[in-house]
Amino acid sequence: MSTITKYRPLLRPLAWLYGRGVALRNFCFDRGLLPSEAFPIPVICVGNIAIGGTGKTPHVEYILQHLHQQYRVAVLSRGYKRKSKGLVVATEVSSPLEIGDEPRQIKLKYPQVQVVVDGNRRRAMRYLMSLPADQRPEVVVMDDGYQHRYLKPSYSILLVDARRPVWDDRLLPEGNLRESISALYRADCIIVTKCPEDMSPIQQRIIERNLALFPHQQIYFSRMAYQALQPLVPPLDASAEAAPPGRVDRVVALAGIANPDPFVQRLEARFRLVDKFIYPDHHHFEQDDIRELNQRYSELLAEDNTSLYVICTEKDAVRLIEYQAHLSPELLSRIYYLPIHVEVLHNEEELKRSIWLAARAKPASLQI
Repeated sequence: MSTITKYRPLLRPLAWLYGRGVALRNFCFDRGLLPSEAFPIPVICVGNIAIGGTGKTPHVEYILQHLHQQYRVAVLSRGYKRKSKGLVVATEVSSPLEIGDEPRQIKLKYPQVQVVVDGNRRRAMRYLMSLPADQRPEVVVMDDGYQHRYLKPSYSILLVDARRPVWDDRLLPEGNLRESISALYRADCIIVTKCPEDMSPIQQRIIERNLALFPHQQIYFSRMAYQALQPLVPPLDASAEAAPPGRVDRVVALAGIANPDPFVQRLEARFRLVDKFIYPDHHHFEQDDIRELNQRYSELLAEDNTSLYVICTEKDAVRLIEYQAHLSPELLSRIYYLPIHVEVLHNEEELKRSIWLAARAKPASLQI
């Protein structure tokens, strides 16, 4: 038993107080004592009830993949760990410090999608609704908005990590839950994320039984699939090979995400892992971090002159690219990132149809 797990029961009184506060807040929203504002366009909410990574950004990108060519789509995000304040409209040159790493990743992948960063989602929606008719979005995707009840979604997707069963978890600070499991009732759709590729039907049925969903709620299972390695700095020659050329003898892992273990395990399975740099989630790199990376890369080359690459996560690449001028030229050419995308294990056509229906649904009735 870890030290943290050993002492967590001592936090139970605080978790009880926290739970009473959350329950009172939800009661006030449910009874209309706190305002929940709706807008005359569909708002698809993607969120979770537990802290830590459940794969929100890849699932937001999954939704955008199926909607952005047919609709004008906007994404609302609070821009976690950004240094700016208030409402910021993302552009393709916005830095992670201005808008956060996840909104920047989304904007780079889908430049035609409007990305608005603001902790006050209602203010962000009012900004979008104030745009000229030909620029106003037809669908809004609200990232990490399950607890942001001041903005009323027309369709809510709740993500649950298959490896961290919420039904066995406890409220903060004793456990990892932002809300009790009873908050599942607000979801229209539950996606169990980060499933093993070989998840059996009986394992799925056990999860469904433990979640105890209502008949109207849909449930799907997804996994994170890795794509081909991509260079941090694309080659000037567009026809050049994107993946590392030839044999990759050794790699250094670099990750600043909520749970780096699957990423590291993926690299260990494919390459000879000689070192790793692990940072907190959403870590903003400092000059000392870059100096340490440059130095360690030089040391590893001095020990062994076989090919050596640094492989990071896609989210880290968004932040690391800001420091390319401070990376040694040789190291810069040897940094690659490993993109991921969502794969739905079963009934994907049904999930896509649900997303399409949500994008065409009549908005929730206005409620001030």
